[in-house]
Amino acid sequence: MASRTGGNVRTAIKACAQRLSYREAKKEQQEAIIKFVVEGQDVFVCLPTGFGKSMCFLCIPVLVDIITGKSSAWSVIVIVSPLVALMNDQVTTLNKKGLNAVSIVADNTHHSGDDQSAVVRGDFQYIFTTPEILLCSKDWINVFQSPSFVERLVGVIIDEAHCVKKWGSDFRKEYSKLGELRGFFPPKVHIMALTATASAASRKEIIKVLGMLKPHMIIRCPNKPNIKLVVEEMRDDGLDEVMKPLVEELKRKRTDMDKTIIFCRSYKDCASLYFYCKDELKDSFTDPPGYPNVSKFRMVDMFSACNSSVIKNQIVASFSSPNSRLRIVIATVAFGMGIDCPNIRQVIHWSPPSDIEAYIQEIGRAGRDGKMAYATLLYSKKNISLPFMDSSMVVYCRNNNTCRRDLLFRDFDYTRDEDITGCNCCDLCTMICECSHCSIFD
Repeated sequence: MASRTGGNVRTAIKACAQRLSYREAKKEQQEAIIKFVVEGQDVFVCLPTGFGKSMCFLCIPVLVDIITGKSSAWSVIVIVSPLVALMNDQVTTLNKKGLNAVSIVADNTHHSGDDQSAVVRGDFQYIFTTPEILLCSKDWINVFQSPSFVERLVGVIIDEAHCVKKWGSDFRKEYSKLGELRGFFPPKVHIMALTATASAASRKEIIKVLGMLKPHMIIRCPNKPNIKLVVEEMRDDGLDEVMKPLVEELKRKRTDMDKTIIFCRSYKDCASLYFYCKDELKDSFTDPPGYPNVSKFRMVDMFSACNSSVIKNQIVASFSSPNSRLRIVIATVAFGMGIDCPNIRQVIHWSPPSDIEAYIQEIGRAGRDGKMAYATLLYSKKNISLPFMDSSMVVYCRNNNTCRRDLLFRDFDYTRDEDITGCNCCDLCTMICECSHCSIFD
């Protein structure tokens, strides 16, 4: 790949960023792009949620065209993504910006020979797909290995790369086989893996599975200082204890209530909380009150694997809209990844995730706009005794004397931020906070 001076490349990156509606390319984003495009390295990117990781790969095909002098929209990248709703959202956004993108997923029955011909011709710069399509669909494997496609291919992107470790062993086994892409494409095609949350041990495992070759590492601790951490032990079923205040707040504030996600481990829990809200709110469940109970008017909705793709997309689009009626989403983990909603003020976990990495990933949905937000973890003696619970998650729940932030991020290159006051750090630090605000109320 032809090289340019650092200044020229940075100017080109700035132009790419503006086309993609980013105000600027941050230092880490520029570093990822330059290492991948100019120096031809595999790159592992671990940056907090809301940091703009997507820009690290969205700039790549446009920048390669500029650097190599190719015609516009010549180069193409393949993005491996875990969720259909996430892919569709990114495709829609790119197409609105005049950049040609397509999603190829297992449940898309409308992909005909014409669609495959369009990919071979190079009609798309961004191809979003799944490990299952890349590794198991004979028709699409033939397309991706065609000489005309390979000539244009400049990179494979593994988005939400923590799924390689978390899902690859049993849930979606093709994730554990993504390293086969090394033999699938020629050596010129490099890999970029991106995630918000991976400890040093997890990064090592992901790199091994993907067959990444001495990747350049761009790592930042996933700690977000604007999220206050709270842990509470639940007694009984917790419905009235936890949900009643939320319902009453929604009745009072309506669409002025801060957006909230409630994560549940099971569909059963999702449904239980959803119908509790529906029964308590009655006509106020919709906005305006008494309107039909359909997604368009709901103030509370439920997102799980049982939803159709259409309903999932509607919920994501509604919650992400600045003028959304939707204030509370009760969801399984699937809702967490890649949702671009900057003004979520509160994330509640109805029960603990199985491990610390999952918890950090999910609370990262809150406060993407940099404003103060809250992460509340609810647990019971019963649910932290389940056999799949990681010991570090149990320790985090039971802890009642160590700063929660120190404990949560101890395996993630964390350095304590002295600018965080105790009352904004966690519930335990609040009790001993001596900042000027707290001193007033002593």
